[in-house]
Amino acid sequence: MESIALRAEVRPRGSKGSVKALRRRGMLPAVVYGESAGNILITLPEKELHNILVVHSTGSTLINLEVEDCFYPVMLREVQRNPIRQTILHADFLQVSLTEAIETEIPLHLVGEAPGVKDGGILQHMLREVTVSCLPTQMPDMITADISGMNIGDQLTVGELQAPSEVKIVTEPDSIIAMIVPPAVEEKPEAEGEETAAEPAGGEA
Repeated sequence: MESIALRAEVRPRGSKGSVKALRRRGMLPAVVYGESAGNILITLPEKELHNILVVHSTGSTLINLEVEDCFYPVMLREVQRNPIRQTILHADFLQVSLTEAIETEIPLHLVGEAPGVKDGGILQHMLREVTVSCLPTQMPDMITADISGMNIGDQLTVGELQAPSEVKIVTEPDSIIAMIVPPAVEEKPEAEGEETAAEPAGGEA
């Protein structure tokens, strides 16, 4: 996969006030850490990172980060957001080696039309990403899970996925990705006036 270019600047360690001033200018405080990078405080345009995250998944995106004429292949490890506005507050980048396999989370994408759904069953999507091991340059954007053969009562597990040959799926193979359950059956209400017990025969003694 191709890496995404992103440029950042070194920032001095400062107070909370200086971080707030950065955000008011549309800049985002972040950190990049790794074997050769060490631990570098950086700042980058919040809009550029936002645009990357709109299109790409955090765990499957390789970024070529430029920091003052130095280039680091990195991946996003954590993105902190405002709990109400969901704006990005801070980002952590991890430097990776292009020649060593890493473990990361890859999104699952369901494809196909399940016969069980057409018959009235309910599709339950249980697992939305899997852990894989591969070189950073061989990370897929997603892994597809075909549900076109599923009927009511069927389950699709991780062991049934077809991943690229260079990608090893680490998640347990018996983990359930999706299942199709029967539709809920509504109980019929009892008819009004229905007698619940037989009246005794005859009158009083």
